[in-house]
Amino acid sequence: MKSKRIAIAGAGVAGISIVKFFVNDKRFSERLKIDIYDAPATMGRGYAYQHDDDHLIINLPAEEMSLTADPDDYVSWLERNGYQAESYTSRRVFGEYMHSTLTALKEGHSNINIIKNYADNITFNEDSETYTLHSGNERRDYDAVYLMTGELSYSDPYELKGEPDYFYNPYPIEENLNNLKGRIGIIGSGLSAIDSFRYLLRNGHDQVYVLSRSGEMPAVRGTYFDIQPECLTLGAAMQHEKDGLIPLEQIVELFIEEMTAQGLDMSLFERKTDRPEIDLKYDLEHMDTVGKLQYLIVNLEDTFKTLFKYLSRSDKRKFLQDYHPYINGNHSPMPPHGAEQILEWIDEDRLIFMHGMDSVSADNGFTVTFEDGGSENFDILINATGPVKNIEKDNTELIQNMYDALILEADEFGGALLSKDHEIISPRFGTLGNFYTIGALSAGSDYLIRGVGMLSKETEELVSHFYNTNGE
Repeated sequence: MKSKRIAIAGAGVAGISIVKFFVNDKRFSERLKIDIYDAPATMGRGYAYQHDDDHLIINLPAEEMSLTADPDDYVSWLERNGYQAESYTSRRVFGEYMHSTLTALKEGHSNINIIKNYADNITFNEDSETYTLHSGNERRDYDAVYLMTGELSYSDPYELKGEPDYFYNPYPIEENLNNLKGRIGIIGSGLSAIDSFRYLLRNGHDQVYVLSRSGEMPAVRGTYFDIQPECLTLGAAMQHEKDGLIPLEQIVELFIEEMTAQGLDMSLFERKTDRPEIDLKYDLEHMDTVGKLQYLIVNLEDTFKTLFKYLSRSDKRKFLQDYHPYINGNHSPMPPHGAEQILEWIDEDRLIFMHGMDSVSADNGFTVTFEDGGSENFDILINATGPVKNIEKDNTELIQNMYDALILEADEFGGALLSKDHEIISPRFGTLGNFYTIGALSAGSDYLIRGVGMLSKETEELVSHFYNTNGE
């Protein structure tokens, strides 16, 4: 292989995994020069795992958080570095593990260079088929780029950004939500909202309100089951393939058969009442049944990911509207002890959930109006609605510069338009060879590729494609 310069924009889970797979491949040599871009606070940690409050707990057990092929790598690292090898560790500690992994990769190879700054634009040089990465006043040319920027920017559903006492993005929570005074409302009821109210209630606040449209919270992680799918397999689904497509109704039928074969009732998907004091108790009291459903979904991740690519446009729309909420609601459950703590706060009247949120007005504080016509006033609102899915709504400089220059095109189903090899498809230049992305930017073509394990696994294919297409 000729000498190649490679840029990795973003040094979170996906970015570190790219470096790892480059280094571990037998074709790796000094002829590959790798530059990794990220800001100092997130370099080698990613946005989700930067320095923050130790009570912000990851919702996956440590056994499922390895950055290597060895599933015990993270647990072993915890033990070697004097941490208690708990099932659920803090985000900060996992960030330390990530950072140490990247540091070891860099120190072991002189051709790996860390640049502590964000990339703010990437342009394509059509004549030379190379890329120029812009970072502040610096410009560097590369033969290949891996765009590993993680989640898109935070959503702002009520367009309150810039209002006094409105926290558009709660992270890092220890920095942003410190020393707040007054009546506090948190918009959203997902994992970011849980992080926010856990911090506030543990740090001197007597009462916090959780405001949302639906009131639905993540499920509680149930008992572990090693489930082997019997009916919904790739082989069975491919029997229905015609002209490169598989009808959604056939996949749904196979899934229903799978649920029956595993002794699970479809009514489990309808168990939520959108009242946390009922829903959390149900999951805690039915740990075996709920766990079996959750681990069935976990063991179908690869199958779902592959079959999603075989759905027609109309079937993808139907799947995402009608079926994805059920899978998503059981895919990233919270630890049981976290659910128990939430129930305690509810019983103590310290945590109050209000759903049916409709609108917000800002005038010397905030007035939140609900669908039933009622309203509540708050001194502070914390936005915990999570990131946007559409790149047109993303407000980061890098994504917007590339979108405006027609380097990126929005995928109808989320993220950017990509080839089957995860190369970016530009409306100006067509498929951009050696320009890869995965994660939030591949949401339209990759189903459920979000967690550490899935990202770490899928990035290997992106590295292999580079090696296979750039060999001598």
